[in-house]
Amino acid sequence: MVKAPIKVVVRTRPTANFAYKNIQINESSNYVGINIPKNAESGYVNHQQENWGFHFDKVLQNVSQEVMFDVCAKDIVLSVLEGYSGTIMCYGQTGAGKTFTTTGTTTDYKYRGLIPRCISQLFQEVGQRYEQQITVGVSYLEIYNELLTDLLAGSVAPNDQTQQLAIQEDTNGRVHVKNQIIRQCKTEEEAQAMIFEGETNRTISEHKLNKNSSRSHCVFTIHLEIRSRVESTEKVIISKLHLVDLAGSERTKKTGSEGRTLLEAQFINKSLSFLEQVVVALSEKQRDHIPYRQSKLTNLLKDSIGGNSKTIMIANIWPEADHLEETISTLKFATRMMKVANEATIQLKLDPTVLLKKYEKEIKELKQELAMHDTLANRGRITYDQYTPEQQYEQQVLAKKFLDGEIDDIEFESLRQVKELFFQFRNLYRNLAKDIENKNYIETKRDQQDTIQKKKTDQASKQQEAVGSEENKNGFGLGKARKDARPQANIENLVNIPKDEFPEQKPQENVIEKPGSPEKSKLDNKIVNVDKKVAYQDFKDKEGKEYNDSIVKNIEALKEKKEEIKQVTNLCNDIKNEIENLKLKLDKKQANKNQEEILQRIIDEEEYEIMQQLKEKKNYYKQYAQQVKDLKSTIIIIDQNIIHTKNVLLNKFEEWFQKKYGISVNDIENPLINQPSEENITDNKSEDIDPDALAYIKAKKKVTQLQKARKMEKFKN
Repeated sequence: MVKAPIKVVVRTRPTANFAYKNIQINESSNYVGINIPKNAESGYVNHQQENWGFHFDKVLQNVSQEVMFDVCAKDIVLSVLEGYSGTIMCYGQTGAGKTFTTTGTTTDYKYRGLIPRCISQLFQEVGQRYEQQITVGVSYLEIYNELLTDLLAGSVAPNDQTQQLAIQEDTNGRVHVKNQIIRQCKTEEEAQAMIFEGETNRTISEHKLNKNSSRSHCVFTIHLEIRSRVESTEKVIISKLHLVDLAGSERTKKTGSEGRTLLEAQFINKSLSFLEQVVVALSEKQRDHIPYRQSKLTNLLKDSIGGNSKTIMIANIWPEADHLEETISTLKFATRMMKVANEATIQLKLDPTVLLKKYEKEIKELKQELAMHDTLANRGRITYDQYTPEQQYEQQVLAKKFLDGEIDDIEFESLRQVKELFFQFRNLYRNLAKDIENKNYIETKRDQQDTIQKKKTDQASKQQEAVGSEENKNGFGLGKARKDARPQANIENLVNIPKDEFPEQKPQENVIEKPGSPEKSKLDNKIVNVDKKVAYQDFKDKEGKEYNDSIVKNIEALKEKKEEIKQVTNLCNDIKNEIENLKLKLDKKQANKNQEEILQRIIDEEEYEIMQQLKEKKNYYKQYAQQVKDLKSTIIIIDQNIIHTKNVLLNKFEEWFQKKYGISVNDIENPLINQPSEENITDNKSEDIDPDALAYIKAKKKVTQLQKARKMEKFKN
C-alpha cells in the first residue's frame, strides 16, 4: 500500500498576449503569482484582494507534448504495469488546452497527446515482459448532460436508453460501468484505432472562446490483466489507467452560449461544482460522508479521488488578462486537490479455471493420503467416490433388515457409508408414509361408493366381470381397472433413489490424434520448394506485366505531377509577393496625396500603371491557383489508380499461384519467404519510420475510411 497526496501539474497555454503585468511564473520554484490591482472607481474603502500565490508539484510553461508525457504519465504507466491503478485528469477553463493535452491533434504525429503516447509506451513494455502474460483492453466513455454514452458502441444518440449503462460497485468496492464495451487489443495499432473511433463520436460545439469545445466529460480507460507465465498461480493482477478529459468550466457571458450550448454549459458547471464538493469533503479530516453519488462524474472517479489509485491532475490555465478570474479559480481548485491523499494498492482476483484445477489436485492428493492411512491402520481399501446404483441398493437392503430386526448391529466402514444409510432410512420412511396414506384413501373412497350406489352394485359387478377383473391387489390387472383402484407400493420390491443423487454423466469424446497424412506431407514439400519472391517476380515479368507496367507508369506520372505542382506553387508564391509589394507602393502613393486630390479622386500616370500591374498579377495568380487545384485532383486520381492496380495485381498473382502450384499463397508458413504486399511493389519506405508512428498512421487511415463510409451513408439517406 502506497499512501501519497494527489500530484498537481500546472500547464500554461502558449499565447502572444501573455499578461506579464499580472502573472508571475517561476518554473524552478514551481510558483505561480497573480496580481489584480484594485479598481479606483470603488472608492477609498476597498478590501478587494490584490495578490495570490500558489505552489504546486510542477509548473510547465510553453513545453512540448513529449515533455508533458515524461513529467506526468511515464511513471504512472510503469506503476500500472506493476498492478497499481492510475489516473491522469485534465482540468481547467474552456479553451485552456485540456483536449490538446489529453488526445493531441491528428494533423501532426509529434503533436499527439497523452493517450496515444501512453498506449505506445504500454505496448513497448508489454513486449519486453516475457515472464508475464498481459491482456490489454480499452474502453471509451462520455458523460454528456449526466447521461452515459459508450463511444466505442458506434454512433448512438445520447438519449438512447437501449445501452443501459450504469455505474456499479462490486463486492470488493471496485467501480465499474455495467454493459460497457471493453475492446481487447493485441497490438498498438488496434488500440490507437480505438482512440480515433471514439473521437469521431464525441460531442463538440463552437462558441466565442473555442471553435471545437468539448461539451462532455470523456474517460479513456486501459484495462490490464497480468498473469505469471513462470508460476502456475490462480492470482491475477488487475489494474486500470484512466485518462480523463474534463469539459471546461465557462462563464456564459464570455462564451455567449445560447439554446442547447447554454444547457450543456449548465450541466458542465454543475458537475464540476459537485467534483469540487467531493474534493473539499476529502480534504477535511473529520468528515464522515463523501458525496460521490451526487453526479455521474464523481461516482465514476471514486477510485481516483480519495481511493486506491495513483492520481495526477493537470491544471490548464490561459494566462491572458481577460481570463485572470478563471485562472485564479482553476489554481484554487488545484490547491485543494493537493490536500487529498490516495492509498494505492495492488488489486488481485482469482482465476476460476486455475483455481478449479488446483482444487482437483488437492482432492486427489487427500484421497491418496486417506488411502495411506487406511493401509497403516490395517483397514481394507476404502473408496471415497460416490455410490453406484447397485451399492445404493445394497445399503437400502441393509437398512431394511435393520428396521425389520433381522440384524442387530451395522458395522460402519466410513463416514460416507453412515451418510448413505441415513439417506436410505429417510427414503424408507417416506415410502411407508405414502403407502399408509394411499391405503386410507382407498378405504374411505370405497365406503362412500358403497353407501351411494347400493342399488347399482349388481350391475357394476357384471360390467367389471365382462371386461376383466383385478388379479392382485398390489400387482397388475387385466382389462379396465375400477375407478377406486390405486397402485399400491410394495416396500420389499421398491428401490426409490432420487435422481438428484446421480448426476447425469456425459459420454467422453475420444480424441484421436491423426498422424500426418501423405497429402499433407506432399503439400509441405511443395511449400518448401516454392520461393514466393521468385514466383512473384516471374509473374510480374510475364502474366502480370501489363499491371506492373501500368503501376510503374502511374508512379512516374505521379512524380511528374508532384514536381509540376511544386513549380506552380512556387510561381503562385512569387506572384503573391509581387502583389503585396505593389499594394505597398500604391498605399504609399495614396498616402502622399493632399486632401484636395483625395476628394477629387485624381490618379496620376504612375499610380494608374501600378493599378494595372496589380490587376494583371491578380489574374495570373488566379490562373496558377486554379492550375494547382487541378493538379491536386489529378494526383488524387493517379494515386487511387495505383492502389487499385496494386490490388488487382495481388489478386491475379493469388489466382495464378494457386493454379500453378495447387496451393494458396497463405498456406506457405516458411518464415524466410515474405508475402508480397503494397510495400514490396514500390520502395519500402516504412523501414525508416518509427514503429509507433507507423501504428499511429495506420490506425488513423482506418478511422478515416470509417468516417468516409459514414458520410456516404448519410449522403445516400
